[in-house]
This record gives sequence, C-alpha cells and structure tokens, in this order.
Amino acid sequence: MKKIVRYITIILIIINCAVIFNFSSEKSEQSSETSGNLINVIIEINPKTKNLNIQEKEEIKEKLTKPIRKLAHFTIYASLGTWLYLCAGTFKGENKKKMLISLILAFIYACTDEFHQLFIPGRSGQFTDICVDTCGALLGILLISCISKWVKNIKIKKEEY
Repeated sequence: MKKIVRYITIILIIINCAVIFNFSSEKSEQSSETSGNLINVIIEINPKTKNLNIQEKEEIKEKLTKPIRKLAHFTIYASLGTWLYLCAGTFKGENKKKMLISLILAFIYACTDEFHQLFIPGRSGQFTDICVDTCGALLGILLISCISKWVKNIKIKKEEY
C-alpha cells in the first residue's frame, strides 16, 4: 500500500511542479491577464461589487491584484508541501525529519522557480515570493501532519473500546 501511495504522490508532485513551471513561464502580460481574469470573475460574482461602475471595479482590481497573486503562490505551494509530506510518509524515519525534508524540498523548488522567472520577459525573481511559497508549503505540511495525528488518535480510541 505504501508503494502505491508513494507512486501516486510522486506523480502529483511532478504535476504540481509542472503547473508551477507553466505559470512561471508566462510572460508578464500573460501572467497579469491570468490573474486579472480571475479578479474580474471575483468582482462580477460578488454581490457587493458586481453593480459598481467600471472605474470603481478597476480600483478594486488594482487593490486585489497583489494579494490574489500572493495567495496563488501560497496555495499552489501548500499543495506541493502536502504531496511532498505525504510522499515522505511512505518512508521510514521520524516525522519531524520528514517534515523538514519536505519543507526544504519545497523551498529549493521555490528558489529554482524564482530563478527561472529571471529569464522570462517582464518577470523577475522575488525573495518575498520564495518566502510566501515556503510558508504555503509549511501550511500544507502542518495540515497533513495534524490530520494524520487526528486520524491516529481516532484509531487508538476505537481500539480501546
């Protein structure tokens, strides 16, 4: 069973990294358009903003652009941290060590991702993005760790009855 989980998580890690690489490969205009389209959808489905005039919607769009982009970084790396830690769980060793290795791998990938962006027209590598990415990975790792402990405690309680 552990080998199946290992292979599935490796596939998910590769897919996750490919998605990150694909987003990072977008030129600045294309990347701005991608996040801009998402923000437009958010504005149009929100009852408080959908009936505003164009000027007001543009002001909101400007305010939301940076947080939405950072949230995208955080979220995609949270999923990477999740897959890395689940994969690490299929190997023997201490949980703390598995958590640390998973976090280091996510950090290294974040560094290479930002380095990659230095070669994309209109893009730049940002240390703040590496920090956001690493925090996202940490959250994914911590969530899986907490869920694992919770499930383990439920199993122990069932065995006691």
